[in-house]
Amino acid sequence: METYEITLDGKQYELLKSMLNCDRRADLIRKIPINGKELFYDMIHEIYSPVTDGWSTREIVLNESADALNLLRFMTKQIFPNDENYFVRQIGRKWANFRFEKDCTIIIYKN
Repeated sequence: METYEITLDGKQYELLKSMLNCDRRADLIRKIPINGKELFYDMIHEIYSPVTDGWSTREIVLNESADALNLLRFMTKQIFPNDENYFVRQIGRKWANFRFEKDCTIIIYKN
């Protein structure tokens, strides 16, 4: 299993922290490696949840989530250098259809 280390600035770090579930947020704060699939799933779920909750549309969410999408692309590029939209294309998929071929953990540092 590969371990990736990603350094975020303060704004990116706070945004990521707000996107993660409680357990992964605690791991982020303690700098404990986070399962890559779970980390990216949390991010995608957070971006897309207004649509699944029924109070928004995909187009509105994608337009209003620019910072979150930029963070998702930035982090994706660390794992898939040639395809920063790897996870963006998966927004709207259910957990069973979520693809992530790499078995890895990610450690996030705040710059």
